[in-house]
Amino acid sequence: MYVISIHAVSDPEAFWSGKLELPDGTELPIVVPSADGKRGVCVFKSDSVNTVRNVVDGATGKISRNEFYAINEGNALGLPA
Repeated sequence: MYVISIHAVSDPEAFWSGKLELPDGTELPIVVPSADGKRGVCVFKSDSVNTVRNVVDGATGKISRNEFYAINEGNALGLPA
């Protein structure tokens, strides 16, 4: 499944320079920061929204307000093949 994460970032330098420890079976093929780095959207491929939430909130919870949802793949355009 694909999962979207949306970020409101209070410390762009720390957020965008950090590395996520992705568990086996989770990939991050798309990362889209705003020009100023204070907002961003990421597309993960993972087994669940909770897996992505745990990874992202665990790494960025102090410098970003994050929201997550599963993508409706039947109506999405441009997802990685």
